[in-house]
Amino acid sequence: MVIHPHVPKLEQLLPHVLESEHFVIHFGYRNPPVGGFGTQGIRDRAVGLGGHGIRDRAVVLTYMNALESLYRAMTADPWHREAPVTDGGRTHVYIADSEPYTFHRRKVPFIVLSSRSNEPTTQAELYRAAAEAVHEATHLFNFREHPMNDPNSKAWEWFDEGIAVLMETLVASGNTDYFRFLMNWIDMPEVSLDDPKGKYQAGMFVRYLSKRLGVGFVNDVWTQSLVDETPLQTIARLIPSGQTFISPDPTVSDIFASGYCIDPYFMWDHDCAGLAPDIILRYGERAVTESLVLRRGSEETIDGLLNHLACRYYRFYLRGDVSRLRLSLYITDAPQATPLKAEVAVVTREKCRKVVEPLLPTAPVPAGVAGKLSVTLNTDDSEEIDHLVLVVSNCGLRAARSQKGGPHDDKKPYVIEAAAS
Repeated sequence: MVIHPHVPKLEQLLPHVLESEHFVIHFGYRNPPVGGFGTQGIRDRAVGLGGHGIRDRAVVLTYMNALESLYRAMTADPWHREAPVTDGGRTHVYIADSEPYTFHRRKVPFIVLSSRSNEPTTQAELYRAAAEAVHEATHLFNFREHPMNDPNSKAWEWFDEGIAVLMETLVASGNTDYFRFLMNWIDMPEVSLDDPKGKYQAGMFVRYLSKRLGVGFVNDVWTQSLVDETPLQTIARLIPSGQTFISPDPTVSDIFASGYCIDPYFMWDHDCAGLAPDIILRYGERAVTESLVLRRGSEETIDGLLNHLACRYYRFYLRGDVSRLRLSLYITDAPQATPLKAEVAVVTREKCRKVVEPLLPTAPVPAGVAGKLSVTLNTDDSEEIDHLVLVVSNCGLRAARSQKGGPHDDKKPYVIEAAAS
């Protein structure tokens, strides 16, 4: 977010006003028509605003339509949000040479949207304008429960961005401008879910959560959080009976590791909550940390490192007459200090999952190793198997940056061993 230094003077800088039921948009033209209407009435002399000016009125109308569409969505079922905090009944929006952002003046939020766009076509420019208006107006509604002037809201920033990206997909239907947030999500699954540098990627997590538990659940997390509670704590508290949000226990199928981490690997699979053929067509599959070919008698090892609330994918291709595959995960820290979870999925030639098996605790463990997880798979039907994918997830919640030198769940080491027979 870049706050333009002229924000306090935007009313004076931008001479034109367009009003709707819930918004007042202030704007100006790059090349203004002489005799145009402004705050001072008809003028015979007008100043061009350069980068602060829009090229034509279509941009303003696109912004206005998107803002009102988001307003209707957020005040209707299933959101039922209260009207945003205003001074006079309507929210002020300024179109200027700035990145889009939502901020506040004396605890009353306002929105700044871009007057310029470097999109290559007019259609792309207007798609982006609509998406950005929906995105920022979502922050406007979210301001009530977690205002940006409240220090406790810092922990909610990534979830705030996630809801805003979700609303782009729901309100601006058919508008794929939100794809601009997905490249890093595809390329870097090892980035922590709540990492400030990856906050826009959280939109895919919030979208997944809405598919699994409903949009109403996402809304409840935002509106029913307790004082000093983080989004993760609120999700765990509100999770429906019979569901587990996050757990390193290999016998528990949780939403984070067993769902959100595994399902996006199967974006082609129509039986999967991570179904997203449009995304995989644009960016391809999520990044794999390492791929190995295994033949009968092969034994391979892989060293790994993983931060909290993140995952890595490892592919294994079977060649020849392999009938069994044994996968083991060795943990050098004490298990209670390294909340790693490992599950292996058999992937068919149609790129669908055939079976998912957890790696379970095994005893005894080698010297110098605190924990060992393993599983043995029969692969006699290897003609149906394209490959196997091992998903290693870190179910820890403690970021090193927030623990001030204390125990945390980042940079957790492990060793994978694969043996084919």
